[in-house]
Amino acid sequence: MRKQEQWLKEFGQRLKAERESQLLTQQALAVKAITKQDYIAQIERGARNPSLRTLMNILSALDVSADYLIYGVGKEQEGEIAETLHDFTSFLLRRNVEDIAAYYDIVKFMSKYIEK
Repeated sequence: MRKQEQWLKEFGQRLKAERESQLLTQQALAVKAITKQDYIAQIERGARNPSLRTLMNILSALDVSADYLIYGVGKEQEGEIAETLHDFTSFLLRRNVEDIAAYYDIVKFMSKYIEK
């Protein structure tokens, strides 16, 4: 399965789980998100890639963060991520430009081996 297809499937699963946790039907979400029920169903199955407008409407309708639906980052992880980014940024601010460029190259290289 290609990366985009996998992402669409996972996104759809998170969308469905969140919708169901809020006790909403596909039709009810469609009304709140100003779209059609069959479009919501297709997104949940991973068969459709939502437009930016539809994505924004869904996020608003469900009152969830884009990080959660797009990347699967839950509220409990948001704080950890923010703290880690703050610590890393503070670390980098104490370094010179050459060191920062070297750290970036290392992270970029390593990311090829640790991405899902």
